[in-house]
Parts: sequence; structure tokens; C-alpha cells
Amino acid sequence: MDTKIVYQVDHQGLYVGQAIADESPLEPGVWLIPAGCVTVAPPKALLGKVCQWDGHQWRHIEVPA
Repeated sequence: MDTKIVYQVDHQGLYVGQAIADESPLEPGVWLIPAGCVTVAPPKALLGKVCQWDGHQWRHIEVPA
């Protein structure tokens, strides 16, 4: 069985880190994406900014207080 790197976000869409998605044992080629993860890699965060997933794409936002 193969694995795929996916990207975890918190409840605000802020990037948390990488996670692993497994290939479905019942449907080869279909990935079981963990909850709160997206398949699009975030860009490198800019100085003083964090990456936030808005449901469609990554955005750079100011570091939340």
C-alpha cells in the first residue's frame, strides 16, 4: 500500500504540519485523506506571516495574536 503527504490545518485554516494519507485498500488510486487535511502544499511562509487555507487556496496572513 502506498502513502501520500497531505497538509493539516486547524479549525481556523492555519497550517499545522504534514500528515500521511493512505491509499484505499478497496479502491486502488483513491486516497483516504484525514479530516482537516488538504492535498495542496502550502507556500513558504513570509516573514511575520502564516499560511491559511481558505477552502480553495493558501493565503498569507498576519500572525494571529
